[in-house]
Amino acid sequence: MKQLGRSLSFSLSSIASLTLATVVAVGAPTGAVAAAPPIVTDPASVVNTLVATTGGGNVFPGPAAPFGMIQWSPDTRRRTDGGGYRYDQTQLRGFSLTHISGPGCGAYQDVPILPLTGGLPAGDPGSFQESFTHTGEVATAGYYSVRVGSPAITAELTSTRRSAMGRFTFPSTTNANILMKLLDSQNGTMASSAQIVGHNEVQGAATSGHFCGAPDTYTVHFDITFDHPFTASQVITEAGQPGPNSVFLTFDTTANQVLQAKVGISFVSVGNAKLNWQTDNPNWDFNAVRSASHAAWNALLSRIQIGGGTPTQQQLFYTMLYRVLLHPNIWSDANGQYVGFDQAIHTMPAGHAQYANYSGWDTYHSQSQLAALLAPQESSDQAQSLLNDYAQDNLLPPWGFANSNNYVMVGDPAQAILADYYAFGATSFDTATALHDMIAQATTVNDVRPGTAMQTQYGYLPVDGSYGCCNFHGTAATLLEDTQEDVALAQFASALNDSATATRMVKRAQDWQNIFNAGINLFNPKLTSGQFTSGMTPTSSDGMVEGSSAQYRWIVPFNHASLIAAMGGNQAVNPLLDSFFSGPLDGSSDTGAFLANEFELGVQMFYNYTRQPWKTQAVVNRMRNELFQDTPTGLKNNDDLGALSSMYVWSALGMYPTIPGSAQLDISGPAFPLSIVHLGNGSTITINAPGASPSNPYIQSLKFNGHPYHQLWFDPSLITGGGTLDYALGSAPNTFWGTAPQDTPPSYGTQYVAAIGFASPDNQILTPGSATTVSLGAQSTWTSPQTISWVATPSSGVTVSPTMGSFTVNQGGRRSVPVTITAGSTEGRETVSFQLSSSTGVSVGKVVVGLALARPGELWPYYNNVGITDDSAMGAGAFDGGCCSYSAQALQAAGITPGGPVTVNGFSYTWPDVPAGQLDNINAGGQTVQLNPTTGKTQIGILGAADNVGSRGSSGTLTVTYGDGTSQQIAVAFSDWTLGAGGFGPLPSNATAATTAYRNCTCGVHDYVKTYVFAISANLTAGKTVESITLPANLSGGDFHIFDLAFR
Repeated sequence: MKQLGRSLSFSLSSIASLTLATVVAVGAPTGAVAAAPPIVTDPASVVNTLVATTGGGNVFPGPAAPFGMIQWSPDTRRRTDGGGYRYDQTQLRGFSLTHISGPGCGAYQDVPILPLTGGLPAGDPGSFQESFTHTGEVATAGYYSVRVGSPAITAELTSTRRSAMGRFTFPSTTNANILMKLLDSQNGTMASSAQIVGHNEVQGAATSGHFCGAPDTYTVHFDITFDHPFTASQVITEAGQPGPNSVFLTFDTTANQVLQAKVGISFVSVGNAKLNWQTDNPNWDFNAVRSASHAAWNALLSRIQIGGGTPTQQQLFYTMLYRVLLHPNIWSDANGQYVGFDQAIHTMPAGHAQYANYSGWDTYHSQSQLAALLAPQESSDQAQSLLNDYAQDNLLPPWGFANSNNYVMVGDPAQAILADYYAFGATSFDTATALHDMIAQATTVNDVRPGTAMQTQYGYLPVDGSYGCCNFHGTAATLLEDTQEDVALAQFASALNDSATATRMVKRAQDWQNIFNAGINLFNPKLTSGQFTSGMTPTSSDGMVEGSSAQYRWIVPFNHASLIAAMGGNQAVNPLLDSFFSGPLDGSSDTGAFLANEFELGVQMFYNYTRQPWKTQAVVNRMRNELFQDTPTGLKNNDDLGALSSMYVWSALGMYPTIPGSAQLDISGPAFPLSIVHLGNGSTITINAPGASPSNPYIQSLKFNGHPYHQLWFDPSLITGGGTLDYALGSAPNTFWGTAPQDTPPSYGTQYVAAIGFASPDNQILTPGSATTVSLGAQSTWTSPQTISWVATPSSGVTVSPTMGSFTVNQGGRRSVPVTITAGSTEGRETVSFQLSSSTGVSVGKVVVGLALARPGELWPYYNNVGITDDSAMGAGAFDGGCCSYSAQALQAAGITPGGPVTVNGFSYTWPDVPAGQLDNINAGGQTVQLNPTTGKTQIGILGAADNVGSRGSSGTLTVTYGDGTSQQIAVAFSDWTLGAGGFGPLPSNATAATTAYRNCTCGVHDYVKTYVFAISANLTAGKTVESITLPANLSGGDFHIFDLAFR
């Protein structure tokens, strides 16, 4: 996200001043008694909820109780997804009742309520907005205040668990008004209702939903009551709308300018909405409610006390911790009732609550662990809520929004969330049922794991497999997610003494090795044939989700040891890491770190596993200071319900839960001179780090309970028994501390990975009757020498010599042997499968070389992506490498048919003549395409499009090689195939060749966003014969697809 300029006015003056107190020294590392820094005693006052409200964060500034049901918060004219408020705006839509903090899709923001003076606004009252000012704006834990309109109205808001309270100070007037917008939910409102009750109460409901395009809806009921009677009221309806548009209320404030309101919400009934405010807030004492909310936040935030650092650093820390504790949200009412995933009404037992809104793909990395550590009772109920969801819907939701499965993102993150809760102290839920449900979901074909049978058959999720339901996409990323969740399930099963399940899940988790291409040191999607898709480069996004293959290279957090060995050991990996972390950490480079996105959280700890821990300390220090700031643009990406915030909090404590489901904490060095973590069992972790600061990030030494400590991790006993950690930090790295082999944190499953087989090259194009030689080899991941034996099985159109053999690979070594492949006389696709086995007895699996037998000039041998699917089989391909493809029927409606002509700007192209659902385009990755010698042409044309890119498109360099040995480099760029879902126009160099009305999604639905095919052209060197072209290898971003080439 582009950061806004510094013209924004934003200072600590808008936040209540810090209250500090001194404490006695705790565990001074030198043994001398030293004055400890003063501890923050009122952390709720330090929180600044305006942080990260503009830019990527998508958070909301209004008040909410910890894990509360209601979030009465301002929404600006241009509103952010879920959060609703942008600091750089000047107009308010109103204060709506529901929000979530930092999602990547629009959500909630139901029933905006706006105070104003004068008469009913002209035009559509539902679109009316008021100006507001940051002057005097206060946004902190449990309280928000702002001045709205002219003459100014001061709006103050606070909250309880299931209700909220407002205090509006009007000028003296007989026209003090409240406008309630019933049809202004962020994703639209499908139905609404409203009823005036007596002279001071309004009841109603709004139905919305469609989170991230899902079809599901919810209905939020509200009951709002005022401490003044109306002098006038009306429910406003408009023709053609799905319910009342708004409610307009008028009050007389000439005698009393302060109007108070109490509002309760419920997702069950309006009666329950009223019960919720009656239970939480039966009186009319705004200050008392505000104080109670403040106290509730202080009680929770104070479970981590910090001392030292600057006021800015303290504000950032407690703001991030605050955001960790906003979600999941209470979903059940004061009487225990809630609408379940089966759409029926259920009742929770007294003293417990049902929860909703789990951003699973994001929060399992570090948010659920921190919440369990600090709020074990609430987290136990959150765990039980997931089990209740399973009982009603036979699924543990991967992204549970309201009371529905939305199948947003990939993987099976509820496995890790449940295991994390348990590992970090939230154990008061039905663990036996949890284990049963987790095993059932992980080992059967279901809507969350539709690829279970295919993974069992192939050992991976083939990119050309059929998966059916529910937004399945990104086969490589999904497998890497699932392997992490398998390890989490193994950890949970082990804790419950189910060793058989633990062993089975850890072993299956090593399936990551089946998609690791040791020839290029990248994860690479595979076909059902066993061959890797061709053209994979570090910038490729095929098979990935929200990232590139360079960024996914590191995502095996439970078995660093085997992954490092697969890449050639520390001596090969450390330079790769150095390059990876050399640039920005925010994902702005496809070949660099993306620590602002959840799939990569934890990669900052990687150097701990390569015996260079001081570099982890440096990266974490950079991350704390580059990706997080206490400004309105303080986050580089969506906070995703506290996910990024939790990473910051863990990093400030100098530790991180790298392995899903495990309470092992990897060490990076703390940010504050003093931190005290109060555990739910009464134990305490005290972290002393005198001199800690951004300029002193390096660990010089560490003591644990007074004893020297060199290991780079704390085992789970730290979060059960507590302890005192004494750090000595410095400005220069200590390149000796923590570098012994025994200091490296443990890995899980190394015994199931002996070697990674490879063939180079693994995809070849041959003319019929020709021969080629490939290198068949293995990279050892074992701790001793081993013999690799192999047997070749060619398909009918090729022969192999020799057909079998063996070779020895040393510990951590790499060895290969030559194998000759001879093509037959018939054109077509062929394979050679090499079955490898190890003398260790551990399976190595098979390596497959893909072959295309074709004459020069044919493009089909280079096809490596299925970009077009039939409307009856939408899951058969993914142009974007994830979940979407062109529709064959929509292309036909646009005049594009297999083998048909496409004419653009004088170039005559031929559309790929293949059936829908088969390889049909080239995803550029440095391939050299041999052409029939082309003479007398002055221009080259390319038909295609890009994916996963912004308005700048995907650009790179195409090289034309001529018959005389010279070459020409041409800068090429394609626009995104959807133009950012219509958010921008095509690049000037791109001519539109076709436009379709919709695209197909792997989940089996049409996505009604327009897709495009573009054509670009360039001049050639005159008078030369074109022999070949080499496609771009290093792209600016995304993927660059080619359907055809033409010359004129």
